[in-house]
Amino acid sequence: MRDNNKRSQYRYKNKNRNRSRVGRQERRKLAKRKEQKTQRPKGSIKLKLKQVFLPYLGLSILTILLFGVLRWVLDIYLNILPLKEGYWDFGIPLLLSISVVSIWMWPRYELLTLKWVKRSSSGYFCITMVLALVIPLLISQNYLSKAAYDVIEVDSLNDIRHYPKQKYFKVGNVEPVKSERVSYIETQVVVNGRYFESTLHIDYYIVTPFAAADNIWLGSSYHTKYDNRADQSIKDSQYSAFINDSSYRYAAADLSNIRYFRKLKSSNDRSAYLYTISKTNKQSNLPPLVLVPESEIFVDSLDRDFVWGFGSFFIGMVLCLLLVLAAEFDSQEKKGTQKHIQKRKHIQKQKPVKKRAPVSDLSKSLVALFKSNKKRPATLVLMLTCIGAFILTVFMGMDIIDPLSRQVNSVGGLTVDALQVGKHWRVVTAIFVHAGIMHLVMSLGMLFATGYILEKVLGPIRFTIAFFICGIFANILGVLYYDMDMAGAWGAILGMFGIAITLVIYKIYNKKYREIYGATVAVILTILLSSMFVAFINTLSYMVYYLLTLCVGMIFGVVMVMTQKQALLRNARRHNI
Repeated sequence: MRDNNKRSQYRYKNKNRNRSRVGRQERRKLAKRKEQKTQRPKGSIKLKLKQVFLPYLGLSILTILLFGVLRWVLDIYLNILPLKEGYWDFGIPLLLSISVVSIWMWPRYELLTLKWVKRSSSGYFCITMVLALVIPLLISQNYLSKAAYDVIEVDSLNDIRHYPKQKYFKVGNVEPVKSERVSYIETQVVVNGRYFESTLHIDYYIVTPFAAADNIWLGSSYHTKYDNRADQSIKDSQYSAFINDSSYRYAAADLSNIRYFRKLKSSNDRSAYLYTISKTNKQSNLPPLVLVPESEIFVDSLDRDFVWGFGSFFIGMVLCLLLVLAAEFDSQEKKGTQKHIQKRKHIQKQKPVKKRAPVSDLSKSLVALFKSNKKRPATLVLMLTCIGAFILTVFMGMDIIDPLSRQVNSVGGLTVDALQVGKHWRVVTAIFVHAGIMHLVMSLGMLFATGYILEKVLGPIRFTIAFFICGIFANILGVLYYDMDMAGAWGAILGMFGIAITLVIYKIYNKKYREIYGATVAVILTILLSSMFVAFINTLSYMVYYLLTLCVGMIFGVVMVMTQKQALLRNARRHNI
């Protein structure tokens, strides 16, 4: 009996112990919850609204209003900044939205965290805020480009010249002379997509002079696109079907349903129409005007853009508000991290560490870039020359994103016709003319990767001479033997890659840099050749051309090693590479 009583007592004690343990755990959880509640700042919703959402709302409204006023003054009223309409309507609003959110709003939405995001949640806030700002900004520019002009009624087409700042005109009786029409076909290969899909874009432009009008033309355009990697017979049949269908649509067009005409301003379509007009034999002392018919009611299009603009702005701001309210205001954690960073900075100040300019400060970063490239002045000068030439060609009328071959050739590109006319200086200028911003960025990256180490061994003078020799040879080879329109520094850079390969083979570099530089050059060449093999339709000619420029660079490198090996070794040892 005693044993049974003892066992029951032990069981009772164990139950009490287990209950006390569970009670302690619950008390700890409750204490943690209370601590979390006390750690949260009072009025966290007000803080999130005050420090994040309201500044973003005011900044968005201010950005839309100021950019609208700036465009109205510079582009519409004064017309002193003749940029293309695509830049005003899409390019500048996109860059402005990204800049505003990433520069001014970044320190604010960094204070917010989302529970369901394991890593940093700043990317979600950045993308949402950029989309909420850029969509109404784009629609507002479309609305401004229409609302800033009136539909002017004129008696004849020649009266349109009395309104140089107006855009929309309504004319009573117009009669285009279709028998004197002039056409121009423009083709362009666009490579995009994850698998380097090659698409052939075809634009068919037709200009028709108006009767009883001095150098005023009716513009009509038709567009289509096909898979560029299809068989040539299939592409020929699709091309002929598109031309026949476009000609039939042009002949069947009825101008009686036209409500008004839109005078084209600076754009890719206008440059194509002007190029088509220049092929005619008509001469006039007045500049050509191109009118495009519009069948939509002007007031209806304005009302639709106005509603879409306010609606997109309201929806975007509501989404940003919900995202901000769903996040947690992490002020305590930020204060702790700031104290930790200050301690680390205090410890680092005691050590002799070289100071670097912060990335956020653009002027200091540029100064640091110049100072770090004292031993590579030729590479820096060539990169700045490419950037300056690109800015100049954009102001000369070349498209900044996807220029046409005609535009590239008109600003300094190299063609067979240019050599036959006697423009031999284009073998040099074509090196610095790039077909779009992506072409420029890739050339700058490859040039920096080549010259970062190669210029230390060759020296600035040898590096510059080798760059121009390889570039001139690549341009002449591409024009004369492969009938290609040449533009860009890729030929010169591939020649420099050939020189770098030769220096690696002859062990001018030490073992460490031979491995690093050789692997870098091999990876870049592999990516370049593989992308060309997938993307282009005429892969054999492109690959043979680039391999020949690479071989010429290797031959030039062998000559330099044979004649100046000691000087190259001395430069490599001096820079410890």
